[in-house]
Amino acid sequence: MPTSITPSPTETPALSARRRSAALAVLTACVFAVGTAEWVMVGLLPQLSADWHRPLPAVGSLVTWYALVVTVAGPLVTVGMLRLARRRALLALLGVFVAGNLAAALAGSFNALVAARMLTALTHSTAFAAAMVIAVAMVPAARRGRAIAVVTAGWNLATVLGAPLGTWIGDHYGWRITFWVIAALAAVVLCAVAVLVRPPASHEDAGPGSEVRDLLRPSVALVLAIIVVAQGGLFTAYTYIAPLLQQVSGFTPSAVTTLLAVFGLGAVAGNLLGGRLADHTPWAGLCAVLLGLAGVLAAFSFTSRIRWTAAVTVLVLGALAAALIPLLRPGRWPPPRPHPPWSPRSAPPHSTSASPAAPNSADMPSPPASL
Repeated sequence: MPTSITPSPTETPALSARRRSAALAVLTACVFAVGTAEWVMVGLLPQLSADWHRPLPAVGSLVTWYALVVTVAGPLVTVGMLRLARRRALLALLGVFVAGNLAAALAGSFNALVAARMLTALTHSTAFAAAMVIAVAMVPAARRGRAIAVVTAGWNLATVLGAPLGTWIGDHYGWRITFWVIAALAAVVLCAVAVLVRPPASHEDAGPGSEVRDLLRPSVALVLAIIVVAQGGLFTAYTYIAPLLQQVSGFTPSAVTTLLAVFGLGAVAGNLLGGRLADHTPWAGLCAVLLGLAGVLAAFSFTSRIRWTAAVTVLVLGALAAALIPLLRPGRWPPPRPHPPWSPRSAPPHSTSASPAAPNSADMPSPPASL
């Protein structure tokens, strides 16, 4: 079955502006749901530790297993869906996503919760990428950059709004309600995709062989290595940011919810900064951001002991973490060959399975995205 990557530069999808706007809003909501399901776990760790009577490092394995599944199984899911129509694949992924969050809400044991999170993680990279490229296919060539910016804004909203709101719901009504809400949101998005998202027919074929060859390109391998190391260091600290802010800095759970939103606001600003650096001095900017990220993470062990310095550090950490993303996807990379709509190269930018090129990146600016 044909699997177009992007419409040809001369192709203008025959869709009304109103229908395109509605479809883009649905795809943005899809990315928002996926991002919220990932980020919210950080804020729920203290509750899960108390409910399951397990130490925080043990409960933190929920984040570890999720990341491992995204990294290892994400590309396999991508390859398995190369011949499936884009919209049909997204619907299937959303169905699994709903099932995974329902299983998390109903988990009767900690191991069952781990399994539910691993099921959810299977959809992570591929659902994000499919939503992004469907958006590209539904707009004229001149508006593709804006389409990607709109869809990836859902990821920013997940850090600024989704994760803090999910944490607040967990604090007041229990962590299971958080997963019920995410499952309900995803179910609504699934129905909206079925009704409102109608991408044009695809025209190009691609196979697993071309994807593997692209991933072995030196520039792609280099960026993958940077992503693994940088994001590994970032998420080692960020995974335990909620208990750190409560137990070391002395913030209340409600204050931690606010600080998670502060992290998201920093990420929005950092994404804009990273975009400017990528346009003018990509390699110098990349080195500066990596050094800054390392310095902030090292300083956090000291600044976390005072509330106001901890809050400032959270803001700066969010900014540097997000600034890294556009720098890993500059337009100066060698132009990629066409690739399937849910290639690992279109994965969420913060995922370790992602790589630098967005769909048709030679024609479009790097979209704003948070980690």
